[in-house]
Formats: sequence, C-alpha cells, structure tokens
Amino acid sequence: MITIFQRFLKCSFYFSPLFNLVFLFIISFGLIGGCGGGGGGGGGVVPPPEVTANKLNVEILDATISPDRNPIVTFRLTDDEGDPIGTDGVSMNWIISRIERGKSEYIDYITRVQTSPTTGESAVQAGSESSSDGSFQNLGNGIFTYTFNFALPEGFDSNITHTVGVYATKTIGSQRFVSNATFDFIPAGGQISTVRDIVRIETCNTCHDPLEAHGGARRDVKLCVLCHSTEIEDPSSGEIVEQIDPGTGNNIGFEIMIHKIHYAEELPSVQAGIPYQFEAFMDQILDFSHVAFPQDARNCTKCHTGATQSDNFKNNPTRNACGSCHDDVNFVSGTNHGGGIQLDDNNCSGCHITFFGKEFDLSVEGSHTIPVKSAQIAGVNFEIVRVESAETGAPTVKPGEHPKVTFNITTDLGETIQPTDMNFLRLTLAVPTREYSGQDYNGDGEIVSGDPTSPWTPGGENYIQATLNVPGATEGPDADGNFTHTFTAMVPNDASGSGAVGIEGYKCATVQGANQRRGGIACSSPPNSPDLNGNGIEDVGEVFNEVRFAGHNVVSYFPITDEEAVPRRMAVDTSTKCIACHGVFSRDFSVHGSIRNDSEYCALCHNPSHDTLSRQLPAVGETALTNSLDFKVFIHKIHTGEDLTKQPYLLYSPPGGTFPNQSERAVNFGEVRYPGNTADCEACHLRGTNVLIPGTGVLGDDVLPSTNHEFVRGFNTKTITETFFTQPVISVCTSCHDSLGVSADGEALTGEGHAAGPQAEGDCVNCHIAGEPLGVEEVHLPPLLPEERIIRPQPVD
Repeated sequence: MITIFQRFLKCSFYFSPLFNLVFLFIISFGLIGGCGGGGGGGGGVVPPPEVTANKLNVEILDATISPDRNPIVTFRLTDDEGDPIGTDGVSMNWIISRIERGKSEYIDYITRVQTSPTTGESAVQAGSESSSDGSFQNLGNGIFTYTFNFALPEGFDSNITHTVGVYATKTIGSQRFVSNATFDFIPAGGQISTVRDIVRIETCNTCHDPLEAHGGARRDVKLCVLCHSTEIEDPSSGEIVEQIDPGTGNNIGFEIMIHKIHYAEELPSVQAGIPYQFEAFMDQILDFSHVAFPQDARNCTKCHTGATQSDNFKNNPTRNACGSCHDDVNFVSGTNHGGGIQLDDNNCSGCHITFFGKEFDLSVEGSHTIPVKSAQIAGVNFEIVRVESAETGAPTVKPGEHPKVTFNITTDLGETIQPTDMNFLRLTLAVPTREYSGQDYNGDGEIVSGDPTSPWTPGGENYIQATLNVPGATEGPDADGNFTHTFTAMVPNDASGSGAVGIEGYKCATVQGANQRRGGIACSSPPNSPDLNGNGIEDVGEVFNEVRFAGHNVVSYFPITDEEAVPRRMAVDTSTKCIACHGVFSRDFSVHGSIRNDSEYCALCHNPSHDTLSRQLPAVGETALTNSLDFKVFIHKIHTGEDLTKQPYLLYSPPGGTFPNQSERAVNFGEVRYPGNTADCEACHLRGTNVLIPGTGVLGDDVLPSTNHEFVRGFNTKTITETFFTQPVISVCTSCHDSLGVSADGEALTGEGHAAGPQAEGDCVNCHIAGEPLGVEEVHLPPLLPEERIIRPQPVD
C-alpha cells in the first residue's frame, strides 16, 4: 500500500503537460453541515477543544560516550499531566548517528545487512538497538539513563556532531502512544556548528495526520534522517557505500526518497514505465508510482519552510536532491544535463545561482517558476458592487423580478478590464441561500434538474449562469469603471429568503520564458492562439507561453423576502483549510480549468439538486444511476476515496464529441488516498460545523436532501425513470460510512452496518447530538494542530 497518498486523479478542463499534478476535482465546502447563522439559526456554540496531551513523552536530557565507547543517554519519561512514569510497558529503540566532516547528512553507526528474498541481493542499511539489549539506571523522578550495548568503533571522531534518537511506544487500553526524541552533542565537548535541519515535522503534518512509518513508531523527521541517508558505512570494509533497498536497487536516502515519493506519478522514470517501488517487511512491495502531490510540485516552500536550513533547496543544490525529481538526468554521463558531466556537487551552485528575480533562469527558484504565479501577470480582480432589482432599482429582488448585477474587473494596479477582454467570464445565480436548489427560474411551472443533452451547461435550473465576455452582455463602464448585467432569468415566483450571485472568469496572460515543458499553454483562441495547427502540442515554431489567470471568485448576497440578505452557512474556508494541502486555488491547484477557486462559490452549483445526469453516457438502452454532486456528499466521498466500501466511485468530465455521438469520460475517485486522517473532521471543517446541533448545519431549517436519478438512455435522449432523495444527515454520514444500509426512500438507515439497528433520520440526534457520548465530535478524532499531530495515539485492534 502507498504510505503517503494514492493517486489524486485529474478532472480538469485543462492540464499542464509537464506539471498536471493532481488537478483533482475537489474543493472542501459544506462537508457535513454549516455553522450557526445561516441556513436556519438557533443552536449553541461549540467550545474549542482541549489540547490533546500525549500519555508518553520522552525527552533526552544529555548524551555522553563511555570510556568503553558505549553511548549513554539521560532521558525523562512523563505522562500527559507531566508526571513522571517508569519504563514498564514502554518499548524503546535507540539510534546513534554522526555527520562526517565536510558532509551534510548523517551516517548511522548501527547497521544491519538486509537481504532481498526476491533478488537474493544484500545491502548494508542503517539500524537501531532495542532497549532490551542495553541497560537502564533509574535516577528517580522519571529520569533514567540508558547505556547502549553497541560500542562506537575505535578511533571514532569525537569532535563532530553526533545525534542520539529514540522512538518509544506504550499501549494503554485501546490506544498506543508514540514519542520520538533526538539530542545533538559533540562527544569531546564544544559548540555544535553542523546540523541537519531542512524540513520540520510540523510542516509535513499540515497534510499528514500524522506522518508515520515502519508501523507508526517513527514520526519525527529529525529521527528519520538519522537512518535515511544516501550513504552508509560498510562495517566489514570501512568503506562508505550507497544505502539502497536490495530488492529494487533504489536509494533510501531521505532527500532522494521523499522527493521521489511526492513526485512519483510525474517522475520521468515512472512515465517511461519503470515503477517506483521498495521491498518492505514480509516481502511486501510498496509501489509509490501513482502518488501525486496535491498541488504543484514546483512549490518547493510547501515543504521547505520553517527550519534553519530550509533554504538549502535553493542555496545549496545537489545532484541527489535535483536528480531525485529529474531522474532522467545522468550526471555521470551528462545525459539530459545542460552542464554536462558532474561527478560531485562542487559546481552545482556555479550555474544554479542565487535567484535575483529572473523567472525561468537557471537558479533553483527561477527554474521552478510556476507560470500562473509569474510576476509578469497583471492580475484579475473581481468586485460585485451590488445586486438590485432591474424593475425597481431596490436592493431587494422580489419574486418575479430580475437581478441586475453591478460589478467591476481590475488588474492588480487598479486598471479597468473590459468584460469583452476576458477570455471567459460568467455570473452564477442561485437561490435560496438557506439551501441552494433547483428552482423555476423561467416561470413555466417546471423545474429542470439538468440538461442531459448539454454536458457543458449541465445545470438546468439547479442554478443559472450568464456569459458576460460577449458583445451586448453588459453595459458600461460608468464613471467608476463599473459594468452591469441583468439576468434574463427571474427570481422564482415562489422564492423566499435570500439569493446569491457569484462571478468566475479568466484572462489569457502571456508569460515570457514559459513554454509547454514549463507548464505554459495555448490559452487564446484562434487566430491568436500560439497553437498554430491546433494539435495541442508545442511544435517547432510555436511557443506555448500563455496561462489562464483566473480572478478569485466573489459571491454577493441579496434579500428576496428577508429584510437583510442572509448568506449561506459556511462549513469550510478555502483560504484557511483547503490551502493546507492544496495551496492557493487557481495558482497551486486547479479545478474546472482554474476558474473556480472559492468554496463559497462552489456551493452555488454543487447543491442538493445537482447530480451527474448530464455527463453520464451509458450505452443506448441501458439504465444508469447517477451520483450526487451535492458538496456535503461528493467532497466527503472524494476524500474517503480508496476507503469507500462501494467501488468504484465515479464522477464524470464532459463527454467528448457532439450528442449523441459522444464518449463517456468517467473519473474514478475511489483511487484517492487522503494523506491526513478523515476522522479528524476539523482538518477541513470550521469549528463546530461538523456536529449535530438542532437548528444548524444539516439540522438547519429547510436543509434539503441530496438528489440522484435513475435514467434510461435512448439514442438521443435520457429519460428519468425515478428520482431518489436522501435526507441530509443520512446522505452526509453515508458519504464516508458508505457500508451503512439506506432505505429506498432515503429516510432511514436499514440497520445494515449500524449498531443501533434501523433508524429514521429524525432519530439520529437521539444518539449523535453534540455533547452525547456518541455525538459526532465524540466518536471522531479530536482536532489537532499540525504541530500537535505527531502525538496522535494509534488505535489498537
């Protein structure tokens, strides 16, 4: 199994040919419920959680080397209250490593010979010493010494940096607690000047929850690098040799292995058909070939930040670090390396100089420029100034009236952008904010759930969109640079509450220095397109140096029958939650061709009425069942991914061709592995929005069931044979816990997989209401900050 995350499949309208890193059709919004204030008020405020404390804490206080060259470590053991504890029931393994003179990574003293059962090859690898091999002395008050059984070799260098490390576990009840600790010292005494501190575990744990390996006992990067070095000393010969996995020949050094794992799907070697694998314990093959980074991998500072040597990636480039991602470069032969043969790292910084602001140059920062984040781009900024009634000019748009939207578009310098100068520009209208859903926007007495013959405009009357970058679509600008558009759709005659209008769009921008290999595209339409022959490939004489630069989505609310506009409930904030793994939407991560980048906007379309009807394309005569595209359903399912019981989990890109001569393009999100822990709801949710409180969230007034359809495809038609509704609480809970049986009417659990047996949705709160022993918050994991996740206990089966 892959230990980081399975493939984050791509479902975007455009992919960068080189860096199509996880354009996952995913934005986290409305996952389980909403916060008080929108969607039906009432309910209490959930207090912040207490900080979780570890019941096992190891702190190394000192380290020395005995006259017999045995390392002696003084350490303290405490519980979650800070009280001292003994060593009974605590399993510990110890490591001691050093940084040789003129080197930058550790070499472990303790080694083992690992023989592959597959290849029969052997290799020297770093190891550790079990505490059962050494001896303890109890100094009292939770302080002990541990004396290694292992002795350092004669003539060891006592004037260089040494580091001892320990990984410890203790099982208490149904939980296994883990603690890692390290301590730097110079055996001969003196000030430590050489360290290895490039990446911090709290940075890793902004996505992982927690990052752990080898059964979960090894969790701190400081500990990992003590063993995972690119080289190791062969004790039989005293020679420094490459540290490899003998089953595959792959180097297990941290800087090589971690880069390759995170970039695996895009590695040139993997693209050429060579899987990236390791042979693990019990002959298990770990295949990382389908791992994809959840944002653009050129964003080096996603990982390289916060440590004393975080800037090493740009200031001290090495063959190991660079060649780990660019693994089609052979520094020995010079193949694919513009600098030719390089047998050491001495000349790397001579060409790959410090970055002075020149994008796409040979500096590490410059060569990793993400085109859509280029400083050359003028920027696109949206503002919706107001929404008013086209009939009365009042801020309230009453039922039967038409929303008139005043907006502006500016560059980062405040210069006005004409709507017709945008390459794509659209407004979206949705009502009501208490729960967006299909409405009778044209007043014909019928609500069309989706247009099955038009996969590019699948909304039907689930929402309304208006294209603005065509002549005559807008009026203006006025003296303030504002434009107006009046929807042809009206606020439905039976509408109440409040409504919302949002804006999306992009402008093609030229980025000098970009090309298709670097992630540039042919964005402009003919005859201005850089793709002169229209084949999507940057041929000789063509330079794909454009990007789609999208403005940040903006949503504005207006009253219909409310006195003041009431916004939709918010369960997730893209800028504080999704950004942790995905980075900035439309810059580091793309959905829908980059035009949608705010969860508040996504909810306008991804409402309970919306499903995959228009984009599914079974064979003529076949019956198919759609999947809901309600955010509180499909986002849970995407993140649960490979842990879903019902597989595959298919969503759909727009079919190619013209209806009915189209081909279905299904995307299996059942292959996604979430790098965090899905039981920590607050990794995505705003505080308190994942719990059941009457009157709020999915228990709010007028929150609607999610919808899906059964339909039969004719030659050029799709006929809906049945419509299914799944009540909000059931649809949300079964989006992760999909082994639970649900009644045909979506009103109750059948009892299958449910300990309490059959249960109507209205009775769920009897057990799962906030504050009860089986409340949603109580049966999921307590939320932890990235810096706290290292201590999250493991469940014991």
